[in-house]
Amino acid sequence: MRWYLDGLARRIAAYPGVTFVHMTGHLDGSGLTGRLHRNNEIVREHCRRTGGWLYDFADIESYDPDGGEYLSRGGTDACTYAGGRNWAQEWQAAHARGRDWYECEAAHSEPLNANRKAFAAWALFAAIAAARAGG
Repeated sequence: MRWYLDGLARRIAAYPGVTFVHMTGHLDGSGLTGRLHRNNEIVREHCRRTGGWLYDFADIESYDPDGGEYLSRGGTDACTYAGGRNWAQEWQAAHARGRDWYECEAAHSEPLNANRKAFAAWALFAAIAAARAGG
């Protein structure tokens, strides 16, 4: 994990006018005790400590829009979890397409997951722009 943080720190130092964004790894089904989760926690703590920007793939993939949690149930980036179930497909089936979620291509995942990642990216970009503008 140090290679990731040290490598990004070198790039941040080399390009002081550029805003860099850290990111967590996609869920892999290993849950709360897996190496991925431990590494993601290291990245989150680093960003808290240094004030770094974070795009948290794992956090987005861990929750449905109603707050249901799937990391502890073996969630993956494809939105599958314990027993071969799929939280995004379940949520999409219970909610209106075109109002609650939008159909789109989503490599190795579900449209709802892609929607949430796109919304999070826009919010992140807006926050970075506001911070750079002094707001």
